[in-house]
Amino acid sequence: MQILTALVLALGLSVFLNFVGVRSYILLGEYSGFADHFNTVGVVFLLFLLTMLALLAGRLVPRLQLAPSSLALIYAALMVATVIPTMGFGGYFIPLLAGAIYFAKPENFWEGMLWDLLPDWILVKDRELVQRLFEGSADGQSVPWEVWALPCMVWAAFVVAFFCVSLSLISLVHHQWSREERLVYPLATTPSLMVESLRIPASSFLKSKLLWCGFVLAWSFPTLRMLERIYDMNTIRGIAIPSFQILIRQLGVTFSLNTDLLVVGLSFLINLNVLFSVWFLQIIITLEEGVLGWAGILSPLPAQPHAAGSVLMAHQQVGALLFIALSSLWISRGFLRRQWRLVVQGGPSPDSHLLSPRASVVIGAAGLVYMTFFLYATGLPLLWSVAFVAVALLMFFGTARVLAQTGISRLRAPYAVAPVFTNLFGTATFGHSGLAAMGLSYVWAGDIQLFHMGTLAHALKVCEPESLGIRPRTLVAFLFGALFVGLGTTIYYYVSMGYEHGLLHGYVWYYIMSPQLHWGWVVNAMNNPNTPQWICHLFVTIGAATAWVLSWATHNFVGWPLHPVGLAFALTNTVRIDWFGIFLAWLVKGALLRYGGIVLYRKVRPLFIGLILGSCVGVGGASLFNSFYRF
Repeated sequence: MQILTALVLALGLSVFLNFVGVRSYILLGEYSGFADHFNTVGVVFLLFLLTMLALLAGRLVPRLQLAPSSLALIYAALMVATVIPTMGFGGYFIPLLAGAIYFAKPENFWEGMLWDLLPDWILVKDRELVQRLFEGSADGQSVPWEVWALPCMVWAAFVVAFFCVSLSLISLVHHQWSREERLVYPLATTPSLMVESLRIPASSFLKSKLLWCGFVLAWSFPTLRMLERIYDMNTIRGIAIPSFQILIRQLGVTFSLNTDLLVVGLSFLINLNVLFSVWFLQIIITLEEGVLGWAGILSPLPAQPHAAGSVLMAHQQVGALLFIALSSLWISRGFLRRQWRLVVQGGPSPDSHLLSPRASVVIGAAGLVYMTFFLYATGLPLLWSVAFVAVALLMFFGTARVLAQTGISRLRAPYAVAPVFTNLFGTATFGHSGLAAMGLSYVWAGDIQLFHMGTLAHALKVCEPESLGIRPRTLVAFLFGALFVGLGTTIYYYVSMGYEHGLLHGYVWYYIMSPQLHWGWVVNAMNNPNTPQWICHLFVTIGAATAWVLSWATHNFVGWPLHPVGLAFALTNTVRIDWFGIFLAWLVKGALLRYGGIVLYRKVRPLFIGLILGSCVGVGGASLFNSFYRF
């Protein structure tokens, strides 16, 4: 009965999370932060409310107490659901596909160059129906579900296939990461504490006064911003954490000094050498970018979607990321050999509590076949489809590995996959149909900053303790249940609310800028083809080689301060924004450990957990209120 109750709660909250995520962007028209990044604000917000209600219910009516295993399963389901409505899929799916039709004009040549290359089963090409989606329908006009049914089903199947591949990979390496290498999983700390609070309420972390001090401090800023929005109060508008900039004019370099209390709280849980590497290498690599520009060492390519910094620096970071992914597989080689023997011989793995190795390989292979066939069917040659999926998965896998190791809450890959291929191998290699297929890939392999590999790694970590007694089949049911209801909710509300309110009135990046940027890149690549850029090959090699040197030094010199993770993400826009908050957390944590030792660190830690909870509850509450309050 507990499991059934938990499943109903998990699916209901998954629907609610996706509904709020979609509604906030269509109606609010601005960035909400509710379901965009790996800090999973919406998940922590809902889990905190559920934990408080469960503790209260357990005190008043003990038989209504929610089991710790149930809370862990609900968290796992929400971590699947949170990927779907925005960055992970929904934010790009319908706006990008419909945008190829809506934003076509005689002067951009999209109709003549793009439309015939995009299969009819992948998007809706009826101009009048697409115009209604972007501008809203007149009263009484119904939603044309009959024309959206096939594209939605095809893309939903792709998401399911990608999810199967992600689940397979994370299931295979989870024991290696969690038990053998003992990765930190900082983002799983707060959810794990909430689960532990239900297991032993008497020693709940929520009883700490220091935690509530941090909570109130962090909660107040997003709440005051919400009140300012409602009442337009000048006195509230001035209450904010100040930010500054440092400009080096000679190099054209700017350092932003922003302080986000959620970033500070999460960064406090990260290892010191990783914190140091992120903020220090952000400064060094930003200066490197400025020096290259000053010296005239530039790529002849135009600005490209989702490049972290200049084109050359983005390739350097891609090289570092690919090295991290491949080195992680190399470190895990012994464990993976044992897994493979179990695949051949059959039987459960003693190292895994989710899927057997054979089941992981089967569902992963099925997902890979669908993903590859999908790319091939949309116009990318077969061998390049295989290569594209392989490189994309390496970038996702490497980012998930760094996320589990560092907990950088707004982590994102340094580049989209498509421009990496066209820059390294030339545009003529793929032909116009291949370039159009790469344009479609921006739905899932463009803005790589929230995806299932990363969230599944943390879901498995929270559900891992043997004391919870979670059965693998139960966990799998929760994960797939959340996936299906999340997809259904997201697709339904994007289409129906788009036709009711008009996407043009929503968040400008998703609905106006993104389609024009991505399809503009595709058409520009067709009109202005480029040969393989050997300087891009060079910078990929530089990034990989530098990451190898830092990795070698980390493993061979005790106390070596620089970790290679900083090389892969230094110039991403999120690290540019968050690096100063990471620096502050490093400074405070380092001082506490130096002068007070681990005892003082543990005493102060609840304050930073409070910053995490307060930020998530404040931002989550404000997003929820703003989504339903029409200004």
